[in-house]
Amino acid sequence: MRFRPRHYILIVIILALGVYNFIRMHRAPQRVIAPTNNSVSVGPISQSPAWQAFDKAASLRDAGDDQFQPALSALKQQTASSSAQEKPDLEGCQTWLLYYRHNASLGPQDTWRQRSTQHLNNCVSQHRDVSS
Repeated sequence: MRFRPRHYILIVIILALGVYNFIRMHRAPQRVIAPTNNSVSVGPISQSPAWQAFDKAASLRDAGDDQFQPALSALKQQTASSSAQEKPDLEGCQTWLLYYRHNASLGPQDTWRQRSTQHLNNCVSQHRDVSS
């Protein structure tokens, strides 16, 4: 079979796409940007009993169920009796706490652990859900 000029053009295009994808694949890890904390604290930090219960539960997030479950029950009771202004933030932070606990039992995976830990630390330090 004899190649015609259009065959050579197609071969060049295929090779160019292969080289482009190869270069792009090796440059991709260099473009990954680490997540930054862009949260801004607005106003004073609430010291309500509900947030104190959250702080206690968050400090026990890596403890066994015998220590964590009573703290979680206290947090749920305090969340139910909290003000309408605090309730959405408390529920959001509680969801992150439960997500962290559930995935911690699955094993060490750095991506979710870093994101969850950063989010929980923001909840503890600012007493509000910064994900929304």
